[in-house]
Order: sequence, then structure tokens, then C-alpha cells
Amino acid sequence: MSCILCEHNNFKIISRIDSKNNSLLKIVLCNACGMVQQDPIPSDDEVNEYYSNEYRQDYKKTYIPKIKHVFRAGNLALERINFLKNRGVYNGKLLDVGAGGGEFTYLSGKLGFMSQGIEPNIGYSNYAREEYGIKIETGQLSNVVGKFNVITMFHALEHIPNPIKTFELLFGLLRDDGYLLIEVPNIETNDASPHNIYFRAHIHYFSASTLVSAASKYFDKIDIVSDSNLRVLFKRKEVIGHLTFPSLEQIARTARRLQKKGWLEYIFKGDGYKKLPLRLIKIFIEFRVGNNTGIKILNEIILNHQR
Repeated sequence: MSCILCEHNNFKIISRIDSKNNSLLKIVLCNACGMVQQDPIPSDDEVNEYYSNEYRQDYKKTYIPKIKHVFRAGNLALERINFLKNRGVYNGKLLDVGAGGGEFTYLSGKLGFMSQGIEPNIGYSNYAREEYGIKIETGQLSNVVGKFNVITMFHALEHIPNPIKTFELLFGLLRDDGYLLIEVPNIETNDASPHNIYFRAHIHYFSASTLVSAASKYFDKIDIVSDSNLRVLFKRKEVIGHLTFPSLEQIARTARRLQKKGWLEYIFKGDGYKKLPLRLIKIFIEFRVGNNTGIKILNEIILNHQR
């Protein structure tokens, strides 16, 4: 196998176990560019079939969003919309890739954007259309036709076999001066539980440097927030350029961070000891919204925002 980013084949094995079910899953670090990825990388057909039918049941234990998931996703969607507006992206035709249950598509459409989405999972995309009356197609990014001012992609890129090809598709769908907002897990974070890092659904594990590198042929970085997740606002390049790769210092940093991951770091530096009480508070809050409908929850989020 060659690295998906730099095409070299100089790897170090990072893990051999799927954190979710303890099955075999080889994860490698590319010593040439710092990209962390599965070995082998599954094919497009394998991934498309999995996400159309199995993924949500495997990881959410449900075929349609649970109300607590709508509540979480709705509040997170509002925070992401504010992120865009605080950086001067207020409106325009918007495409949400991997739209899930449609919370971001619905809320952004109510708060200034002309929004639509694409979602591979049949159950979630059907729910979004029926619950919110929004335009969400069931399918893959390659099925999208049209031009957009803004494209958002939250926790989807890490699930796609070829991120370089994906950035090429996104470039083609954006209008000149269009914006792309990407969010993925941060492999360098210290607050991810060691028993929940590497698993089948995540093909790629990005650092800030490898994410920016993967986009560099087609997009310029405008802003980045780096914590447990990486949130990067990109702008479409006027002319397609060349891939720029992480520096030796950035590659070494990623390797060091992977070596330091473990329970002691997670508990004390990553505040893992706080997770249980925070989880109990979240359960209590989400219990109170259990009898609502999805659209009622999202409309209440809008009302609270506008007060």
C-alpha cells in the first residue's frame, strides 16, 4: 500500500486492534508525511455499501436519529453556524456533505443560508426529509450536481477512502471565492479515551498539518481551531496548485504525540477524570427533551438564539 497523501510506502504500525469490537484493524503512520491511516484502505464500493446500510446501526444503535442526538446535533449546528458568521460567511447557497439527520441543513436554512444536503444513510436522510421538509438527497458526494458558495463537511472526511480526490470534487462544486468548512477528529489530541481511538469507521486520522496538506492543492487555509477536533475554514483557490506536505518538524510532532497517548495522559492532561460527571449532567439535560419531536427541538434552539 502507498500512503494516500504522499504516495510513499514507509510506514510504522500504530495499532492492530479495532477499539470498538477488538477485531483486527491495522493502523499505520506514514514516516514520510505523518499521515495516519488504515492499511489496507477499503475500496469506495465497500465504504458506500457500509454507510448506506450499516454504519448508523453499528455506532448509533439506531436507524433514525434518537431525540437526544437531535438535541446534541442541533446545538452543535448552531455553534458551527456562528463560527461561519463570525468569519464573514453569512449567507449563500450551502451544501452540507454527510448531512446526517439534517439538523445543520435545517438550522442554517433558517438562519440566512439556502441550504441542502447529501447523506449516504437511507434511514437518516429519509428522516431529515420527512421531519424537516428540507432538501437532502440520499447518495454520495459524487452524485451532487450544481455550484455552491459554501460547503460544510462535519466528521465525514475521515470516513472517505481518498481525501485528495474528495477535495478535488469539493473544488469543482464551489463557486469562485467559495468557502469550505471541514471538521474532523484531531489525532494529536490528549482528551480521547485510549479505548476509543482507532476503529473501522475511521479510515484516516488527521493532524492539523496533514489535513491542511491534503487540501493544499485546491484550497487555502483561512482559519483553524485545534482541540479535540480540527475545524478548518478553507477558501477555494483561484488556480489549482500543488500539494504541500508537512514539515519534518510537524511529522516528528505527530509521531511523538502518538507515542504519548495512553491512560495517564488521558486522565490527567486530557481531563479524562471529568468525563463521568459531565456525562451524568448531559444525561439529565437530554432526559428532559426525550418526549419532543425533532422539529420542535430545532425550532426552540432557533428561538433561544434569537432572544
